[in-house]
Amino acid sequence: MKSIEISARTVAEAIQLALAQLGKDRDEVAIEVLEAGSDEEEALVRVTSVDDEEEAEAESASTASGSGVDQIARRILEDILERMDIHGYVTAVRSTVPGQRGEPEETITLHVEGADEEAMGLLIGRRGETLRSVQFMVNLLVSRKVQKWPQVVVDVGNYRQRRQESLEGLARRMAERVRQSGRPLTLEPMGAYERRIVHLALRPDPTVYTESSGEGESRKVVIYPAKQ
Repeated sequence: MKSIEISARTVAEAIQLALAQLGKDRDEVAIEVLEAGSDEEEALVRVTSVDDEEEAEAESASTASGSGVDQIARRILEDILERMDIHGYVTAVRSTVPGQRGEPEETITLHVEGADEEAMGLLIGRRGETLRSVQFMVNLLVSRKVQKWPQVVVDVGNYRQRRQESLEGLARRMAERVRQSGRPLTLEPMGAYERRIVHLALRPDPTVYTESSGEGESRKVVIYPAKQ
C-alpha cells in the first residue's frame, strides 16, 4: 500500500490532489482527515491506496467492530445529495467531544465540499433549516442500519464552525445581560446540537447556569443567574 499526506485550502482539494498523485479513484483509497482546516489553517489529509481485497477485508473488519458507521453515514449522505441533484464531495471525520454532562461523546462529522456555492447555500437553507433536516435524515437512516442512534453532524463549507462561533458569542453576550439584570433570559428555539453548544459555552461560567425548556422544535435554552 502507498500512503501520502497532502495539505490544501479545503479537505476536498487536498483529497483531489492526493488522488491525482496516486493515480487512483475515490473508491480505491482509504482517506483519513488529519486536520479539517479553517479560515486560518489548511486542511491536511492522509490518503492510502488499497487493492480491492484489502479494502473489502478492512471494511468488513471495520463494520464488525462498529467503526464502519462513518462510512455508512457518508454513503447515505452521498445518496441523499444525488437525489437532491447536488454535486458535493463528502468526507467523514470522527472526533470525541465532551457531552452535556461532561462524559466523552463520539461524533461523526460529514464535511460536504462543492464548487457550486448556490447549491451549497440551498443545502444549508435559511438559518441552517435544510441542513438540520438532512442531518436528521442521515441519523435516522444510519440508525436503521446499525440499530442505534448515531451522533452524526452534517457540515457544509464549515458552516457549522461559523455557526458555533456565532452561538458561543451570543451565549456570552446574553450571559452578561443576565448578570447585569439578575433575571433569566430565554434564547430563540434551537435544535439539540445548537442548544448543546450554548450549554457547553456557559458551563465554565460560575455566575450563570443553563437549562432547556419547551418541547420539540420550540425547545429553547434559558440562562439563569447563579443562585447565591
